[in-house]
Amino acid sequence: MNRSIFSSKTRRVCFRRWGNKSFSVFASLKLLVKVSVLSASYSLLAMPVEVYAQPDTISLRTNVDIDEVVISTPQAASTYSELMRAVTVVTNDEFSQLPVANLHDLLRNIASVDIRQRGGHQIQADLMVRGGSFDQTLILLNGVNITDPQTGHHNLNIPIDLESVERIELLQGPGARVYGPGSFSGAINIITTAKGKEYARVQAVAGEHGLLRTNASAAFRQGSSNFFVAASSAKSNGYINNTDFSLHNLFALGQLATSIGSVDVQAGYQDKAFGAQSFYTPKYPDQFEQTGTFFSSVSLNGKTKGIAITPTIYIRSHNDRFELFRNQSPEWYQGHNYHSTISWGGKIAAAALHKHGRTRMGIEFRDEQILSNVLGDPLSTPRAIKGFADTLYTRGHNRSLVNLFVDHTIYLSRLVVSGGGIVTHSNRYGVNWNYGFDLSYRIMRKLSMYASISNAVRFPTFTDLYYSGPTNQGNINLNPEYATSYELGLKLNGAKLTSSIAGFHRRATDVIDWVKAADEEKWRTMNHTHINTTGFDVQAKALNIKAFPLVKSIAASYTFLYSDKESYHLQSYYALDYLKHKLAISLNHKVYKQLGASWTLQWNSRTGKYTAYPENIEKAYTPFALINLRLYADFMRIMTFIDIHNLSNERYVDIGNIEQPGRWISIGLRYSMDASQR
Repeated sequence: MNRSIFSSKTRRVCFRRWGNKSFSVFASLKLLVKVSVLSASYSLLAMPVEVYAQPDTISLRTNVDIDEVVISTPQAASTYSELMRAVTVVTNDEFSQLPVANLHDLLRNIASVDIRQRGGHQIQADLMVRGGSFDQTLILLNGVNITDPQTGHHNLNIPIDLESVERIELLQGPGARVYGPGSFSGAINIITTAKGKEYARVQAVAGEHGLLRTNASAAFRQGSSNFFVAASSAKSNGYINNTDFSLHNLFALGQLATSIGSVDVQAGYQDKAFGAQSFYTPKYPDQFEQTGTFFSSVSLNGKTKGIAITPTIYIRSHNDRFELFRNQSPEWYQGHNYHSTISWGGKIAAAALHKHGRTRMGIEFRDEQILSNVLGDPLSTPRAIKGFADTLYTRGHNRSLVNLFVDHTIYLSRLVVSGGGIVTHSNRYGVNWNYGFDLSYRIMRKLSMYASISNAVRFPTFTDLYYSGPTNQGNINLNPEYATSYELGLKLNGAKLTSSIAGFHRRATDVIDWVKAADEEKWRTMNHTHINTTGFDVQAKALNIKAFPLVKSIAASYTFLYSDKESYHLQSYYALDYLKHKLAISLNHKVYKQLGASWTLQWNSRTGKYTAYPENIEKAYTPFALINLRLYADFMRIMTFIDIHNLSNERYVDIGNIEQPGRWISIGLRYSMDASQR
């Protein structure tokens, strides 16, 4: 786009010439947009391109070069677009034909992402980005923070399944300047549906080990309002002893058109129960866990006097029952662990585009509470646990924080510069502040380079502070952990070819980890060490290659990490076990007419060691490769497919002593109907 005109009187943005570029994010676009060409883009350099109506007294004319655009829903407002940073975007069109059965499988294919699974089919997994820990990544659903304050092990307890996901945006690197504490090494935004779509989808899958998955979803319009509903269920007998599970999700989203703007309401509930074989200690493998998650939010996307204002309120509750002994327990066992957490808050952000650039500011309040029989400080009055009359919540803790943030972006022809900061006040940890500076320079029409520097802070989880068990001991004297990150990247965005390379360095101090000496029985938390992480990732994707007419798409990425740390002769349970090498390749190709095949290959090489049980000896993690295959037939509204996960039947562990599934075959059928097909 060589020229655009912003007119407050007509409230119209007219692109005089698009130039066949790929797109960026108009996340809070309130104006009419005329576009001649739209093409899909899967990995982007996020640019600050939110556009707002101007006061009648201001007539702004400027040249803004937009590298990439993804038209998104208001509630999915891609606040990543306010950062000139590397963001990986994966859309439903891209992953719907890949051999990925759930969100965990999909995330595993993204560069810089480390998914350490404890069980198959989205039962439990830890999500890490660029060598960070599972507590250092912020999780958002349609732009709203749903990160669990008890432990990062529950961060992916999200009340949707993969078929309900419209798009995933992964910010690689700190996002504290926008989101506040928690976005230490990265942030992921899961978006459910695009505004204005109308469709219905039904899917059923059956497979080995008693696997049965069903889901149904629908998106529809009523006047100027948009709605989305989804429900899913999954169960299995398990691939080895005590790995059975059942999983149920419900989710609804409404985007209601009103005279003051779009009011977006979403709500979801998940119930999950599973055998947790050796999840937290191999010494007592017969573990069991059941969790329930409820989430809801309401936001308004409005504008007044040229200023876009977005207030949001939200609440998330999570209940967890953990049984160290599922069947028979020893005499010394004092009973199961019960936890109930509630996170709620409100945020109001305001932004305006004016002749000096774009300014954004806002305030957020967040409160986190836990009730437990093992975590927290003693309660003056114990509280009943719903459904369990013989057990009481005897402990608890409450903490709150306030964030004040501001940033400003300046557009200078090919150069865009942005900077800002956030001040956080916590009733437990006092005042912390974070900053970030970013710039992007368009070298050629499709080639850009960017650089950024930012810092981040993360507060300990309730588990870090309070957990006490036969093999673990928390530490109430923990301090926050801090990091400063630097990044430099280059990005090529073509209609059929996208590629990027990024180098980064993170200096983390007072890193929180579970550690123990060789002669100790218990793992304990401490501000363990300083970790300097250096790495790079390379990504490339090609669509519809003329030389290979059968190939629909091919993508590859490679990530390298190196951490220089002080271990002080202590064994680390999480922070020092990172993927040093990660290679991911995906290929989708035709076989014959409507018949096709898609493949994914992942090769992982992890540093660190674990104590093998029952030998009680240290073992290094062994590199492994996973090959997944989907054979599918796509006939208009119906797709049938056969998935073969772990095709070579690789035996491997993501986390020490927890055996992962071998080859797992399933067959499925999906029926889809778009409004245009009715």
